[in-house]
Amino acid sequence: MADKSEDEYGFTMSKIAGVIYPIPLRFIKRILSEKRNVFVRYLPHSTCPRLAPRSKILLYASRGQKEIVGEAMINKIEFLTPDEVLEKYGKKVFLNRDELMTCASQRSSRTTSKKMLTLVLSVPKKYSKGIKYKGHMTMAGEYLTEDIYKALFEELENLRTRL
Repeated sequence: MADKSEDEYGFTMSKIAGVIYPIPLRFIKRILSEKRNVFVRYLPHSTCPRLAPRSKILLYASRGQKEIVGEAMINKIEFLTPDEVLEKYGKKVFLNRDELMTCASQRSSRTTSKKMLTLVLSVPKKYSKGIKYKGHMTMAGEYLTEDIYKALFEELENLRTRL
C-alpha cells in the first residue's frame, strides 16, 4: 500500500508521486526524442510545494490523442522568467524562443516578467502503448498520487501482456 499522510485537517491522503500535465503531442516528441528536457509552465501561484526532485511528470497528449504517452523524472524545480529560462537552458527548453514568448503574452495576466514553473527532466521514457486516462484532464493538469501511478502502471503492464 502507498504511503499515506494526514493533512492539516486530519484527512488521510496518498503521497504525491508527481504531476500529469496535458501537452500537445508535437511538444512531447521534443521531450522524448530531441532530448529537450526543460519543461516550463505558468501556474496560478508561484509555488509548487507538493512536487520535489525525483517526482514524476506524466506526459498526457492533449487534443486528439488524449492519453498518457510517456513520463520523465523531475531533477530540478525552479521559478524563472521566460528570459531567465532561455538564458540558462537555451535549446534544452521544449519550446523554442518564439513559442515561449507567445506563451508569455497569451493572457493579460502574464508578462515576460512573471515567473514560470521550470522543471529539468531526466530519464524520459516513451510508453510502447498510450494509457487512456479515466479522469477528466483539465488544462491545469493534476497531481499524481502513488495510488494512481500504481494503477496506471498496472494497466500498462496488462496492455503489454495482451500484446
